[in-house]
Amino acid sequence: MPTFSADQLKTASRDVFAAAGARADDARIVAEALVNANLAGHDSHGIMRIPSYVSWMEKGDINVAAELQVVSESDAFAVVDGDWGFGQVMARKAMDLGIAKARKAGVASLSVRGCAHIGRAGDYPIMAAEARLASILFLNTHGAGSLVAPFGGIDRRLSANPIAIGVPRPDGNHIIVDISTCVVAEGKLRNFRTAGQPAPEGSIIDSEGRATTDAAKFYGPPEGSILPIAGHKGYALGLASDILAGALSGAGCTREGETRIGNSFWATIIDPDQVRGRDDFDRDVGALVDWIKSSRKAEGVSEILVAGEPELRTQAKREKEGVPVHADTWAAIVESAKRYGLDLATPSS
Repeated sequence: MPTFSADQLKTASRDVFAAAGARADDARIVAEALVNANLAGHDSHGIMRIPSYVSWMEKGDINVAAELQVVSESDAFAVVDGDWGFGQVMARKAMDLGIAKARKAGVASLSVRGCAHIGRAGDYPIMAAEARLASILFLNTHGAGSLVAPFGGIDRRLSANPIAIGVPRPDGNHIIVDISTCVVAEGKLRNFRTAGQPAPEGSIIDSEGRATTDAAKFYGPPEGSILPIAGHKGYALGLASDILAGALSGAGCTREGETRIGNSFWATIIDPDQVRGRDDFDRDVGALVDWIKSSRKAEGVSEILVAGEPELRTQAKREKEGVPVHADTWAAIVESAKRYGLDLATPSS
């Protein structure tokens, strides 16, 4: 499997987007976001997305001239429309607005629509945490991207509808929760299919509702479905996320016939300093983490981790050793680049 440095991948990704018509700063932001997802071990939201993004640019599903639009706002709230620009660009601009409001009001909320795929949901709680703010986001796919069967059903009716939460910590090891409300992300299934690897047991069903580990049966034809996490509990969370992200923003909830893939989301951003007091908040969070880690360890477990730590460990490893990229994934990126006269066979940093 080819291995590249993060700088090589960021340069290559930026060059592809710029050649396909993205503004220079947008190309840089999207490239860095995708590669940072790879660094964190979330390859399903990394550079494998480049061919899809380029295709959406070509079809006009990504508006390369988009400008963020604030539809309405108050001191502690805003409705924002991303004008179908790059999701990583528009969602970051929206979060910047929400962070500024939370610093003034203590708590602020955003209802955001009209973003193309925003990438790794955890990026946005990280933004807030780095500003020493807590946050929670509920996302859907703007009405498209139906992937998940409801509890008790076998047909696709919901999207992955992630939930992301960030808790700042003074040492920078922020608690970052980033979960789909289904058992496995679709991008991971794509990677399993590419690598010829089985999907996790209990994650997908075929078109007749039979359990399978063959990722190809999810894609069909006929199409299978992903299962919600924890049965009815994950189904309920996915339903709630779809409503909070879609019905409030005006993007709409998951529905039949919608094909333009993007993201809408609801974000609430909280300043612990104003709500509780920074020192008291940090003390309680730190004590909880210490208490959790003091548990006796199960057989074969060397360390108990909290959310966000696995990604930091993976990032440190990949920054040192490089990012592995499946040959078929790299070939698809190279092919997208060739359409714009770029040769990425040996990217340079």
